[in-house]
Amino acid sequence: MKSFVSMPEVEVFLSGFIPRNMNKGSYTLDRMHKLMEYLGNPQEQYRSIHIAGTSGKTSTAYFVRALLEQAGKKTGLTVSPHIVAINERIQIHGDPPSDTKFLSYFNEFVKMIEKSKLEPTYFELLIAFAYWVFAKEKVDYAVIETGMGGLLDGTNVIKRKDKICVITSIGFDHTHILGGTIPEIAAQKAGIINAGNHVLAIQQDKDVIGLIKKFAIDHGATLQVVDSQRHSSTIPEFQNDNWNLARAAVNYVLARDNLGTLSREQINVAKKQQPPARMEIFEVDGRTVIIDGAHNGQKVQALAKAIQIKYPNTKFLVVFNMIKTPNNKLRECLEVLLPITKQFVFTEFSVSQDYDKRSYRADLAENIVKELGHKNAVKCSNPRDAYRYILSTKETHCLVTGSLYLASQVRSLIVMPKQQAHQAQG
Repeated sequence: MKSFVSMPEVEVFLSGFIPRNMNKGSYTLDRMHKLMEYLGNPQEQYRSIHIAGTSGKTSTAYFVRALLEQAGKKTGLTVSPHIVAINERIQIHGDPPSDTKFLSYFNEFVKMIEKSKLEPTYFELLIAFAYWVFAKEKVDYAVIETGMGGLLDGTNVIKRKDKICVITSIGFDHTHILGGTIPEIAAQKAGIINAGNHVLAIQQDKDVIGLIKKFAIDHGATLQVVDSQRHSSTIPEFQNDNWNLARAAVNYVLARDNLGTLSREQINVAKKQQPPARMEIFEVDGRTVIIDGAHNGQKVQALAKAIQIKYPNTKFLVVFNMIKTPNNKLRECLEVLLPITKQFVFTEFSVSQDYDKRSYRADLAENIVKELGHKNAVKCSNPRDAYRYILSTKETHCLVTGSLYLASQVRSLIVMPKQQAHQAQG
């Protein structure tokens, strides 16, 4: 196999690992177990915090990583999907590796994959790569965000008893694979729990907590339910539960591993470590543009509430579309957005991460909005055209949401010119 000399080459290569169809039959850990065994089980060489749930996983992961770093520990962090560049999936001590370092590691790793004769999926390959890099980098703790579910998720190959399990709020998510009811989905999320683990779950529906508690007891694990009361006015309200979970998880680790306590200054530094495309606010040509990857009803509700608090009595131009969402769920999300929307912009977009996905047709979303009594909507063929439309209007407040993939593509259009201008000035 030839060596890769650029990140675009890596992207093209990885696209060949995206399954044509993702269904329950292809949702399995068989390949991942074999692959990790072939690699020498690097995921067992460091302590881990494993995060599952429907909403808030990435934000919780960023907070956990930041708090551990403030405690002086070297961390590895893997999240998905990436927003701008694939390097984001393998962060060491808070930073993605440079392209040069990524390529060096990736060339070595892919040669091993080729020799293994195994055929992992896109997600499995990148998770295995992250675990392998973390071992090479000798991290103290790895912070792992599940991709989908938990029980059969590609990340769920860590068997250490000292693994910490963190479960965020649970709602409807990937129902075509995880199940059509909240108990079914909760059982999948709780599937990250192994014997001896300590589990932290945010307070939520009593049936969900009851199921997680039973799963913990059945697997010889301990459960700590974290309250969702507001404890910090400096954290946005929509991040409250994520921050509480992260603080509780790291406090447990600090006590268990005799790492002392964090100062108020260290805690405040960690609070600022939030991921991109989570109610991320940009000022573009005199207008406020919010980028948020809310991609299910639970996330859209939290986003709409946060916007109404921060921008009361303000209507937004909303760029929106979702991926593989049942019509009724799409309708629910659009209903939630109606009170803050002056005009909808529905756009198609392509996806080249994780598994084969397609955006909802823009005309379908437009028809649902019209059925709901909102007539002001336009269609754009791609995110670039949608962004151009934003810039062509006189609207002062704009929101891009409905999918992290859509959010990432529009975000790149905002960020790249700023980065290029900064480099030119430098």
